Amino acid sequence: MSTGLFSIARTALTAHQASLQTISQNIANAETPGYSRQEVVLSANTPVRFSYGSVGTGVHIATVQRKRDLLLDDQFRDASGAAGQASMRNTLMQQMEGVFGEPTDQGMANALDQFFSSWSDLSAAPNSLPARAVVQQRGRQLGQLFNDYDTQLTQLRSTNLSRLQSNVDEVNALATQVAELNTRIITSESNGNQNNDLRDIRDAKLDDLARIAGTRAILQPTGTVTVFLGNSVLVEGNSASPLRAELVTIVPTPTVPVTDVPVRLRLGDAQDALKPLGGEIDAVVRVLNSDLPQMRGRLDAMASQLVSRVNTAHTAGFVFSGNTLPGTAAGNFFDAGTVSNPVRASTIRLDAAVLADPGKIAASGNANGPSDNAAAQAISALRIASNTVTWTDPNGATETGTYASFFRGAMTRLGIEVLAASDQNGVASSLVDQAELRRQSVSGVNTDEELVNMMRVQQSYQAAAKMIKAAEEMLDVLLSLA
Repeated sequence: MSTGLFSIARTALTAHQASLQTISQNIANAETPGYSRQEVVLSANTPVRFSYGSVGTGVHIATVQRKRDLLLDDQFRDASGAAGQASMRNTLMQQMEGVFGEPTDQGMANALDQFFSSWSDLSAAPNSLPARAVVQQRGRQLGQLFNDYDTQLTQLRSTNLSRLQSNVDEVNALATQVAELNTRIITSESNGNQNNDLRDIRDAKLDDLARIAGTRAILQPTGTVTVFLGNSVLVEGNSASPLRAELVTIVPTPTVPVTDVPVRLRLGDAQDALKPLGGEIDAVVRVLNSDLPQMRGRLDAMASQLVSRVNTAHTAGFVFSGNTLPGTAAGNFFDAGTVSNPVRASTIRLDAAVLADPGKIAASGNANGPSDNAAAQAISALRIASNTVTWTDPNGATETGTYASFFRGAMTRLGIEVLAASDQNGVASSLVDQAELRRQSVSGVNTDEELVNMMRVQQSYQAAAKMIKAAEEMLDVLLSLA
């Protein structure tokens, strides 16, 4: 009987020692990102059967299990993908809003007002060269502002193309690591016990994939995970399909080079664009393919139609050299562009003759009336002329108005998008925080709880030690009777 007590006490000491070691591991990693609380699962040894009944033979460690809830993991990753998308869109829309910085004294609204005001001043003094110089200056400033806006939008596009490629590279790296971890986990778990540390590492990679690309992961009976990106398989077993971003070839080739060439993502050997997208990548692609082109389209429409109407009114006027009559028909005020290089926000500028000589600016609408101001008044009146700008978005909706109201409308729409992105980001952040709290309630380490468990296991360990002492005393008694 005493040897049986020794055996039982020994298994108890071994089991409780492992429990204490696991609790210590939990406490040590309480602040380690991605670590899942572990727990030693104990099971009674097979008893020995006698004629009078069964007698226990001690305890053994059944397994060391990782405290995870797959449903909570899925909920967290869904929320994380939505939060990644919302956060990135909020950032990108704020950057786009920063390009214009309205309302400001240096913005488009003020530049338009000063431009048309200078024509009004010229109409009041049609023979004034200084007034013409002011018109020249305001026209040059207005064109430069269009150019600057377009340049900043182009820089924003370039930055986001780099950001998208960086995200794609990161997805590919994480997918490759998940595939490698699948292989390592299968190998290390061939003895039937889970490799908790490798699974924690893999779950951290899956969390990152969900945030960046909105992926979904399904745990297989073999211990591997299959990762879906959109409706396609990104990782299956030990294989990962490469993700790539590319510019879409426009067919037929446009006459005018397109600045905002659409981008698409493709997975593996698939020829079709990857859909649907999620996470940060979705926000970047949406800005590249929708928000930036539409904002540039509005600016191009403003620039083109401003040049067309101002030039039409200006070429109807006359310029005079000294007292010579009749006057000479005026040329274009703005450069009219060409078929292959039409007027856009990026190309709007003063006509070369006007840039070189403000005397080429027409105020009169009468070839024999140097003091006439009809041309200047006609251009000044464009400030309030209705439907001077018209633009149709990709969905067929038409936006129209005066130059000022059209631009205000564009800024209002942008402001609404920024506000919506900010609100969505707040909601998504709250949801992902709640999902993380629910997940941590299962897998997170509570040091107070671990300390209580440590005291409980320590008491059991001490009791097992006392069992050995009792068995030793019983053996001494038996030996003394021999």
